[in-house]
Amino acid sequence: MNIEVLDKINALEEKYCQNCLLKELNRADGSKTAAHNFCIHECSIGIAIRSHGNELQ
Repeated sequence: MNIEVLDKINALEEKYCQNCLLKELNRADGSKTAAHNFCIHECSIGIAIRSHGNELQ
């Protein structure tokens, strides 16, 4: 495993995702699945995390 990539992912998640209002709003309006889909496909930070995750494969 590439530790540097994992560190980048963890840093992004800690800085932007832990108290994300958009994620909470999507959970309240829809479901956890809707919030997850928003984070992966529409959020710029989620897209960056996903691209780093692809580096691990």
